Amino acid sequence: MAKPVILTPIAENNFKQVVGYLLSEWGTGVADNFVNRYEKVISLLEETPGIFPYVNKRLGIQKCVLTKHNILYFHELKSHVSASQFSTLVKILES
Repeated sequence: MAKPVILTPIAENNFKQVVGYLLSEWGTGVADNFVNRYEKVISLLEETPGIFPYVNKRLGIQKCVLTKHNILYFHELKSHVSASQFSTLVKILES
């Protein structure tokens, strides 16, 4: 049975920041591709959260790599999947 994925306020804010960054720096095409990828991953999490690797098995924390720069950390509860952190790895280039 599918479990809803619920983003914590921090994860939701992180997601919005990433989408805003992609829109401003790369345009709507890249941002749309990212959102589409995110939606596919959320559907997969709802159906089969157990396929993703644990980063801390004792605490039940798993990760899902959305892109090479974005990782969604979550844990599965009885009633839902809680996405607690949306992490972005950004390479900063100095001029």
